[in-house]
Amino acid sequence: MSEQDCEVRAGGDIIFRVADGAAILQLNRPAKRNALSQAMWEAICAALAEAADRPDVRAFVFTGLPGVFCAGADLTALKSGDREAAARYREISLRGYAAVRDFSLPTVAVIDGLCIGGGNNLALACDIRLASPRASFAIPAVRHGIVYDRPTVTRLVELMGSGRASHLLFTAGRIDAARAAETGLVDILTEDLDAELADFLDALRAADMPTLLAIRDTIRQVR
Repeated sequence: MSEQDCEVRAGGDIIFRVADGAAILQLNRPAKRNALSQAMWEAICAALAEAADRPDVRAFVFTGLPGVFCAGADLTALKSGDREAAARYREISLRGYAAVRDFSLPTVAVIDGLCIGGGNNLALACDIRLASPRASFAIPAVRHGIVYDRPTVTRLVELMGSGRASHLLFTAGRIDAARAAETGLVDILTEDLDAELADFLDALRAADMPTLLAIRDTIRQVR
């Protein structure tokens, strides 16, 4: 693939491009508030693999739509009664979270509006979470009979502490952006997500990449 910006669509639900050293994946399923389907997870994994092979990529960015990052998993497969379909969805979603966590370069979630369930898990898998004041967060798994995977719960506890993580998981309650920033779920709360992201990507472009990646590896070792 050339060094030019590129765009790849998967059923209109994912927009993926590489621009100025950043791989940017936008969730684009407005009719379902960006609920993650199996096809979307497959596209996410493919985009991560493509970005990992590109020497011009220094970071991977996840974004949503204005007012909604992601309303969670598409529960159609999980509630259809088709056990095989449910198992396939769970397998691809777990593989997707792992692919984000294990991606070789810095990962960022840019959150404007709803960030619920599986969307929250996707953001948790990233290194850094930027959010606007209208972002809100919830994990309603307890209402849907879904037991979360250990890596996701571990990350939530790392960021929020066991008590706050337990409260969020046990109650399925929603917290606003200010509370999320106060408790560690959000790293940067900003009125201007575009400017904050641009500043971050500028800093990455100015960094010595081997040094940055060594620092990132050390951070991950001491979590």
